[in-house]
Amino acid sequence: MRFPWSGGRHPCLDLLVETSDTLIGVESKRYEPYRPKTPTALSEAYWRPVWGDSMKGYEGIRDSLRDGSLSFRHLDAAQLVKHAFGLRTAGHRAPEYTDKRPVLLSLFAEPDTWPSGRAVSRTQINAHRDEVRHFADRVAGDEVAFVWCSYSDVLKAWSRSGDERLISHAAAIVERFRLPVDYNSILAQEDG
Repeated sequence: MRFPWSGGRHPCLDLLVETSDTLIGVESKRYEPYRPKTPTALSEAYWRPVWGDSMKGYEGIRDSLRDGSLSFRHLDAAQLVKHAFGLRTAGHRAPEYTDKRPVLLSLFAEPDTWPSGRAVSRTQINAHRDEVRHFADRVAGDEVAFVWCSYSDVLKAWSRSGDERLISHAAAIVERFRLPVDYNSILAQEDG
């Protein structure tokens, strides 16, 4: 989804969910947090003083990334800041979103193995979670709410929901992506 934006590169979300009172932007990651990466630069468009008083946490992360006092090895914090600013902009400029609370959801996989079969380091997975928590703490209370969860968390919730469509969909995802045995045991517990 592209936002109503002028100047710089447009933030582009993986998914946008609209409810009666909420605008949820989803940024989804599978293997990216566990690969080496170079820091993402923010264009000048993100430095304009237009974000209001309720985006200080996101602005603080933006500023700290630029001056080097904060860095993330596994989390693409700059991308999340861009998305938060994009959601805020949409909420203030697009008439269809002005009455909706903006929420940014970071959804990520915690795979056991790379496609090659080599193990993904649990240390990296734990470090990524720590960075997500730190980011969430820094932006808590801002206009754009930040929430996060793993695909594992989503599948567990769906498998326990009591909604046959969600239970079936969770099982199909487990089957399609050949997820580890623990997912299958979670789903089996629901059947028993």
